Amino acid sequence: MITLLELKEKLKNFYTDHELLLRPVLKFFAVFFAMMLIKFNIGYMDILNIWPVVLGISILFAFLPWGVIIVSLGVIIIVNIFALSVELTVLVLISILIMILFFFRFTPKEGAFLVVIPLAFFLKIPYIIPIAAGLVCTPVSIVSVSCGTIIYFMLSVISENSAAIKNMSGENSESESINTVIKLISNNNEMILTVIAFAVTIVVVYLIKRAAMNNSWTIAILAGGIADFVIILVGGIILNTENSILWLIVGTVISLLLAYVLQFFVFSVDYSRTEHTQFEDDEYYYYVKAVPKINVTAPEMNVKKINAQRKRKTINKKMGNKN
Repeated sequence: MITLLELKEKLKNFYTDHELLLRPVLKFFAVFFAMMLIKFNIGYMDILNIWPVVLGISILFAFLPWGVIIVSLGVIIIVNIFALSVELTVLVLISILIMILFFFRFTPKEGAFLVVIPLAFFLKIPYIIPIAAGLVCTPVSIVSVSCGTIIYFMLSVISENSAAIKNMSGENSESESINTVIKLISNNNEMILTVIAFAVTIVVVYLIKRAAMNNSWTIAILAGGIADFVIILVGGIILNTENSILWLIVGTVISLLLAYVLQFFVFSVDYSRTEHTQFEDDEYYYYVKAVPKINVTAPEMNVKKINAQRKRKTINKKMGNKN
């Protein structure tokens, strides 16, 4: 355990010392994977999906704030869909504008969620997102998590029905095409179920982790994982969604493990040294429970250089003095 705590301190110190370099690197990889998902799902605008352009955009966005990154990725999505269908572009543009307005109104500092959520879905571990949001954020993060989830399913629906959308744009009137696409997205029971499950999970994790009881974060992670699993499993059976039970189990287990790793780095306390105290003022009695953090100073290695030639000269000099 001490070794892990020392490793944690080393990693924290390393990040603190190299934060100016590491933050752009992390943004680069997040944007790069987001561009890859756009390329392989709705890459209908060829010029935006060639490798030099993808790398160039990823490098440029690495030095921008998350808010600017979100808006810029939204523009890239709209441009790609414009190459597929003009009517669909109008619908997606309105949807993204509404989500961006909600995002900047309630959770402007949580732009990473909108970029990371599609990647988490691609890796089959999206259940880590609501647990992590409940641990390190507030229930308001439901807005950013829901927006990211809706964007993922919207792109997924468009990708799966691209051929049908092209035919609709060519044969039907504009209003009929838009109505058909709206039905494809709004009738997606899996998307609705996932949004509800993630929202409930965030609230459950947040409420339990704030409770004044030992191991509240550990219990919150486990309760959130179970709540998410049960809602998606039972809801999937009722709504007849196409969720794979095997991937649901595997994804939940991996998400729980990642959540415990997050807890280790964010919230390490020693409940064995918990203290209780009380005091009062003119109006209230205060009962305080204090749990100390686990802080371990990473050992520093001091390398002492020995100049063998200087040591030899010193020895010879001492020998000459004796003679």
